[in-house]
Amino acid sequence: MLRDTAHLFGPLVGLAANVVVQAAGFRFCSKLSLLKSIVLGFAAGVVMVCAIEAHSALNHPRSPYDESGIFLMNLLTYSALGYCYFHFVNLGETARRVRILREVYDSPNGLKIEEILARYNAKSIIQYRMDRLLNNGQVIVDNGRYIIGNPSMLLFSRILLFLKFILIGKKAS
Repeated sequence: MLRDTAHLFGPLVGLAANVVVQAAGFRFCSKLSLLKSIVLGFAAGVVMVCAIEAHSALNHPRSPYDESGIFLMNLLTYSALGYCYFHFVNLGETARRVRILREVYDSPNGLKIEEILARYNAKSIIQYRMDRLLNNGQVIVDNGRYIIGNPSMLLFSRILLFLKFILIGKKAS
């Protein structure tokens, strides 16, 4: 019975480790960008889930098929929780609607539509995103053309797209 509880709470403990490591890393390590702190937190959660599963398998052995099935299920469950957490954090940082609401709230006299449009035109949005990609080294400029600089975040985005497909059955649009 106790070993089933460890399996049951493994993904939640992994998520807790994810949140703590991500938040602490981002707040206390000035060199860690938000995205890198999210990746670090996710990795910490994976390690925690693996540690819980290894501890359970060593102390309460089951058949290899049961152990691998439970491990895979808990890793997928944790990945789904980590995916949700990523989007929760991302929503507050990059979603235009949320940012517009915060700016309207922070403006004591409100904002006119012209002021909002001046801040959020297509050129400034693309420039902002390209600056972030350049600053993070995800893309670099070579002879006036943008090319992939650090493919690790590209791999991470492909993993997220794969999880989205697995979890909700939709391909990227």
